[in-house]
Amino acid sequence: MELDVKKHYPKDWVVLQNRVVECFKSMTLDEKRLFIMATPLARTTNVSSGEPIFISTDEFASACGLEITGAYTALGVATKKLFDRSFGYVRADKKKVSIRWMYKTAYGDGGSELYFTDEVLLLLREFDALNPYTKYKKEVVLRLKKDYSLDLYHLAKKHQNMGGFQISLDDLFEQLGLPESYRRIGNLKDRVINPSLDEITENTDIDLTYENVKKGRSVVGFKFTVREKPKPKPQLIAPEKDIKTVDLFCNMSDAQINKYSTILSKLSELSDLSNFPDYPTFAIWISGILRDPKSVREETAKRILKALHQKTDFKL
Repeated sequence: MELDVKKHYPKDWVVLQNRVVECFKSMTLDEKRLFIMATPLARTTNVSSGEPIFISTDEFASACGLEITGAYTALGVATKKLFDRSFGYVRADKKKVSIRWMYKTAYGDGGSELYFTDEVLLLLREFDALNPYTKYKKEVVLRLKKDYSLDLYHLAKKHQNMGGFQISLDDLFEQLGLPESYRRIGNLKDRVINPSLDEITENTDIDLTYENVKKGRSVVGFKFTVREKPKPKPQLIAPEKDIKTVDLFCNMSDAQINKYSTILSKLSELSDLSNFPDYPTFAIWISGILRDPKSVREETAKRILKALHQKTDFKL
């Protein structure tokens, strides 16, 4: 049953509280994909913690651009890993609370059943000034295949209205859950930043670029610039072809084509179209147009049509 209230965005939008995304930074790419596919269903339906959200193997493969055999394995592994995931926060009374993302999963040939906990369902449905959130099209983010593209895309969309963001190295490692092996700047750029930004710019609705932030000679962070790509202009509907330029050429037999192309090749009205050494060669060119009027400019086809009807005995 669809919710009557709190349904701010349709199912093709991912809408996540910023703190939710900060919690899933340690997930694998396939876990994030599965989570992202499930959250719009949790948001827009009245499902409770005792009811499953179902993601089929076919749907997962199609949305993520995977072969069905690869999707079957990836979905199974992601489902198991998600079941083992938890996150935490500190309550007002200073007690540390740990929460599982979901309390039950089921997986088979057809797909995965995910049972979110009540606390997570609430997080996936509350969006207001006290619970800031980021939104983007589901189909856009699921195209991303690099390990850290999805996380950087979310950060970019989170700060898009400000034109970008600046982040220290320590915060970047924290936000993306990066291993210490990437502390060398060249390694970080080659393995994380450059491939992710290239993929984001090529496959999403934004251009994402960056520059170093230095302290002395050392790089201490990065400044990212986010620009929305210009939306494609709506294509104008082409006017209908003049029936006289195409349809009236149709259904001519080979004998008719040979006859009328010979006649037309000798008309003075069409002589300026010829760069051919003799009439027979010009006639061969005209016969090609009589067979396929779209093979030349429309204006040329119109001239030949006009001559065909006014200067010969051709009848439909």
